[in-house]
Amino acid sequence: MDCAEGTQKPHYVKQYLAAVIATLGAFSIGTVFGWSSPSEFDIDDDDFAWVVSIMGLGGAIISIPAGLIVKKLGARKTLLLFVPVTVAGWALIIWFQNVGMLLVGRLLTGFGAGAFCMVVPIYIGEMASKEIRGTVGSFFQQMINLGILYAYSLGVALNVFQLSVMCGIVPVLYGVLFFFMPDTPTYLVLSDNEHKAVGSIKWLRGYHFDATSEIDEIRSRQHLTGTGTEKRSLWASFRQPAAVRALGTMLGLMFFMQMSGVNVVLFYSESIFESANVPIGAEVATIIIGAMQVLGTLLSSLIVDRVGRRPLLLVSGGAMMVSALLLGIYLLLLTGEKATEELVATYGWIPIAALCLYMTLFSVGFGPVTWLMLGELFSPDVKGLASALANMTSFALSFALSRLFPLVRDVIGSGPTFIIFAGFCLLAVVFVVLVVPETKGRSLSEIQCMLATGGGRFVLRFNKKR
Repeated sequence: MDCAEGTQKPHYVKQYLAAVIATLGAFSIGTVFGWSSPSEFDIDDDDFAWVVSIMGLGGAIISIPAGLIVKKLGARKTLLLFVPVTVAGWALIIWFQNVGMLLVGRLLTGFGAGAFCMVVPIYIGEMASKEIRGTVGSFFQQMINLGILYAYSLGVALNVFQLSVMCGIVPVLYGVLFFFMPDTPTYLVLSDNEHKAVGSIKWLRGYHFDATSEIDEIRSRQHLTGTGTEKRSLWASFRQPAAVRALGTMLGLMFFMQMSGVNVVLFYSESIFESANVPIGAEVATIIIGAMQVLGTLLSSLIVDRVGRRPLLLVSGGAMMVSALLLGIYLLLLTGEKATEELVATYGWIPIAALCLYMTLFSVGFGPVTWLMLGELFSPDVKGLASALANMTSFALSFALSRLFPLVRDVIGSGPTFIIFAGFCLLAVVFVVLVVPETKGRSLSEIQCMLATGGGRFVLRFNKKR
């Protein structure tokens, strides 16, 4: 198969517009993530831990069903399907009368967050031209960060009811705007609807763009992956070298992204700062963390298509390791016998600086790049189920860590817990060096060729071809 594409340059304005509107779903995810940190309820700590963590369980449960739905309905219709589910979840949270309503509401918002997390990157990966796919793919993490900052900031001024209303408005707005976006060309071609595929391509790339070349490229990818006239079974597709390498890469990235402790920081940021005795208010420190995430992802969007995926992952993992280690050592000293007010007065800046560095570099690398690659690595015949498995891994670990963190913290302390997170960040760097391929500048067909032949693992090897 020829992995080359046509040379005609597409227009990008409507692709950027579609990416921004699609990633309002990620903004909605951010509000779900950030809502728990400033929220206060008159319930015991164990019930609140369930309220925080059950969102992750919802995301894990919905992953496989959403993966099957996206294969049948395509990314656009699947995202629209989960808008009312998310709105229903926020309605239960807004007008809750008991803990049960809170739990069901958080579970439903977890369903929405899980579906959006998996399907938005698929939509962007199938919609965007290869020249800007990295940039618009990073919008996903940026919107999550903006949603978190939105919840953190409003939580300072609003009560829980008002905050929940402001968060519940987001998916409503998303559903209204995204309704007018097109289905992806890939989904339409695979659905044997080439007439609509031409319309989608011309809307996204410009009406003077030659849609035939892109349709031919999608058809050639069908031939490569067995989604054409002679279709493989799903099991046979998953046994192909490209699918095995892609799935192994994504499961590893999802595992290390969660085991770095990022969602523990997001869900429990205020309590972490309170236990660290930071010299400024915990609420203010949390907002600073949210702002640093936004800046980090902005930087990532500017450089990801120039620097590449692997370098950002390596720098991100290394910086997160150093940050988590510094925070762990500080918290360990703070609980020691020699802990004094002088220690806090002299080194109280360490928790803020460490978590700012941690969240900024997470937002430069592991945050946006992991979700970007989810939309890049899988071929159409396995994308739905494979993305679901990766997404389920992420949300199941998020649920487990957010539920267990308060228990582990009570047993061994916050300091040792963050030192363990630092160890996983180190292992993440090793994983990237040994396993993760570089996809910068490659079309989706070229990525499948690379995975099928085992190439692209090292940046120098990739650049030599360029």
